[in-house]
Amino acid sequence: MQTRAETAHFGVESESGGARYALPMILLGLLAPALALFIVDPRALINVSVVMHIYLAAIFLIAAAAYFISLFETGEVTRVTVNGKDRLVVIERTGLLAKSASEIRFEDIASVRVETRYDDDGYETAIPVIILTTRETVPLPAGTSESDVATMRALLNRR
Repeated sequence: MQTRAETAHFGVESESGGARYALPMILLGLLAPALALFIVDPRALINVSVVMHIYLAAIFLIAAAAYFISLFETGEVTRVTVNGKDRLVVIERTGLLAKSASEIRFEDIASVRVETRYDDDGYETAIPVIILTTRETVPLPAGTSESDVATMRALLNRR
């Protein structure tokens, strides 16, 4: 946790990148044979065959499918930033294909608390969450402690 005057960060401080953002490299790898063909034989630009069109169309479909998957599969919350100056909470989510951020105004937050949830076998798990005024719950990043929840409450002026 990094704390300044009225700003606190909870969750992952820096994303390593790694396999989570491998999609651009995969798409470039799929495109590599076409690029190699154009470098080795520039005449290929003039005589592009139907196979090359199908190949490029397949790459386009893979990229479009990945984009639509990233729209609906938002991923898990990896970082929460509470900004007391602007009265905003920024929720960052990291999915398999994309990273996104959403802002929540302080006025839209009803409470911050630790809920107890039970799995199928009856084991309980403490999950810190933000409860919105619409009764929607936003889970906080893994590793958020009771003291982090208390710090959030203090910044939000909630008890």
